Amino acid sequence: MCFKEEAKAESSPLSATQTSGRALQIKSDLFAATTVTLVGIPQCLAYAMMSGIPPAYGLATAAVPGFVAALAGKSPHLVTGPTNTTGLLILGALTPFLGADGLIGESGLAIVATLTLMAGLVRIVAGLLGGANLVRFLPESVLAGFAAGAGILIMVMQLDEGLGMSPVSDSGLEGELVALWGQIQTGIRPAWPAILLTVGTAASIALGKRFAPKLPMALFVVVGGIALAKWCGMDASSGLALVRDRSLVPNAWPVGAMPLFELPIIMDLFFPALAIALLGTLELAVSARADGAQPDMPRELHAQGLANVVGAFVSAFPASASLTRSALLKMGAAQTRLAAALAALFCVPVLFFAGEWVGYIPQASLAGVLLVTAWRMANVERLKRMFATAHETRILLIVTLVATLVLPLEWAVFLGAGLGIVLHLQHSSTPRIRFVRPEGYRLIPIEDDDCIEVLVVEVSGELYFAAIEPLRKQVQLSVRCATRCVVFDLSNAHRLRYAALQYFEELNRSLGGIGVNLILSGVNLEFQSVLEGTKSKLVWHPCEAESDECLRRCLHDLGCAPQWPPPE
Repeated sequence: MCFKEEAKAESSPLSATQTSGRALQIKSDLFAATTVTLVGIPQCLAYAMMSGIPPAYGLATAAVPGFVAALAGKSPHLVTGPTNTTGLLILGALTPFLGADGLIGESGLAIVATLTLMAGLVRIVAGLLGGANLVRFLPESVLAGFAAGAGILIMVMQLDEGLGMSPVSDSGLEGELVALWGQIQTGIRPAWPAILLTVGTAASIALGKRFAPKLPMALFVVVGGIALAKWCGMDASSGLALVRDRSLVPNAWPVGAMPLFELPIIMDLFFPALAIALLGTLELAVSARADGAQPDMPRELHAQGLANVVGAFVSAFPASASLTRSALLKMGAAQTRLAAALAALFCVPVLFFAGEWVGYIPQASLAGVLLVTAWRMANVERLKRMFATAHETRILLIVTLVATLVLPLEWAVFLGAGLGIVLHLQHSSTPRIRFVRPEGYRLIPIEDDDCIEVLVVEVSGELYFAAIEPLRKQVQLSVRCATRCVVFDLSNAHRLRYAALQYFEELNRSLGGIGVNLILSGVNLEFQSVLEGTKSKLVWHPCEAESDECLRRCLHDLGCAPQWPPPE
């Protein structure tokens, strides 16, 4: 009895500490989730309408895919739901199915479900095939160019709501501007109440971000817009169109539809779904790796895919990791995945009990929210810094930005990514080559008029099949009539395969025809196995612990370096 009481006394402090720590964790998670929900509600509504989808579906997307991703993922600081850049791609895919009000109708909900399902399946397959590593090959300039172009597009696309004009159902820059000009020519003029509220909303959010960054200023100004509309009796007829003027917002879960498994529809949506998955993976990588975090990317990518697959059957549209809301979760000191799950669940009561209030949100308020978001996406300071760097960085930035403005968005993503990969391949296929000759204890660069007996070719970088041709051209120009031996220093060369073997054997035959010997120095273990496995007759020396040691031995055998390096 005494032993039990003693054991209980000893365990009580530890148990109390654990309970207290867990309570603090839950408190931190609850606070962070509340902050994300308050800031996220206006964003979700705005991003849904920007995507050509009624606003209630934005909350459904934040709720279900957000909850599933939180459960299936591992990062405690990742919020999934509607995002601005993904919204543009969704709008581009749905444009042929939009109604006169610029939103998808019930007849098009099956298209939304199909697109969501495909975007989720692509991510799951990509995760299984190692697709999380693809983001390493996309230059920052491509991401910046797309973000800037998307920001410009979003700003232009808010002109109809921000100016209080009739909604435009077009996803392109030219289509939006042409439609607005057509309205002006038919006598439709901007409405001052909408203009003033749009400017006031954007200015309030921008000032709040600067002077009170912890306050959910977007929520405050949207609530202020609701109060203005409700108690002043304003609507579209008085120059301030409301959400309910464009879409019914019931106090219920939004109506959905099952995905379509028809080949023509799947083919039409394949590239948009692929682009959404690619861009979503980029958003995931940026959000999950913020502040130096090291997430389990394959698991997070699988979680994003699963979230979209589930969302396709519960009235959600394609969701991605939100950079802004994920950052808020981290700022709120979230401790576990419970925070992201709670932030998703907190959207559900809004759907069931606040439909009337959501309907009173002025469209101009949401336009103001999106204008601020779009300006931040453009990130002028980052563009200036990139323009001050390398020429290729500027080219990638400009090409991607222009493509985003003039091409379908999915093709702009593929063009920027493809161009970045092409430039990467171009760099990796151009090995660094230096031509030197031994003189005393040194290797000195060759001059045009040098009479060279022993030519040393130092090769650094990858020497796979695409790199052979640049090497071939430079070596041909450097072999002189007096040369009796060419030594390749391969101690810093990598990825030597059959193409390299074939080139060196061809060069050996060519040089042998004019009485010049070829020697390979610093051959790594991988290429040694190639040489031995093919029974090559090339003369080679294996690499050694010190990279210069192998070359020293080789030149010593040729009588070019009797004491290299010099004795101390």
